Amino acid sequence: MKNDLTKLIREAQTGNSKAFATVYSFYANDLYRFALWYTGKSDDAEDCVQEAVLIAFKNIAKLRKPSSFKSWMFKILSNVCKTKLLNPADRLCTVSVDEIHETASDVSSDDFTVSAELKAALDSLSPEEKQIVLLSVIGRYKSSEIAEIMEMKSGSVRSKLSRSLEKMREQLQ
Repeated sequence: MKNDLTKLIREAQTGNSKAFATVYSFYANDLYRFALWYTGKSDDAEDCVQEAVLIAFKNIAKLRKPSSFKSWMFKILSNVCKTKLLNPADRLCTVSVDEIHETASDVSSDDFTVSAELKAALDSLSPEEKQIVLLSVIGRYKSSEIAEIMEMKSGSVRSKLSRSLEKMREQLQ
């Protein structure tokens, strides 16, 4: 499977749009879920994912290691989401808990419980803390991968993740 994906990524790097679409389909749900949590609005999440995919498609030939596609794609999406949130009008959250549940249909309810309190706890974090938590929980990245995406040291990611999760725990109690 991994070799097939690497082969598809290499084909996409030659301009094969079908190969790119196939690779994207492997990550589409995680990308949307990340953007939805990050932006708080389904329309903004869709816009961010769409913009990130366009950027990735235009620049995939520049990707040095096909094995880095997923982290490269999340880095692009993360930057697009950050840019989107620079506009204060975009910070109002209109996403419903039901909508987030719908996007998490491939994850069991035991693994992915969403509530208004959880959303509020996540929103209490700084943008950097929120990004680290989302990459860890939604993107399922290891601290070393998050460090690469965010251009920081793994130790910093681990400590910020730990502090962020503790902040959220305190708020949820």
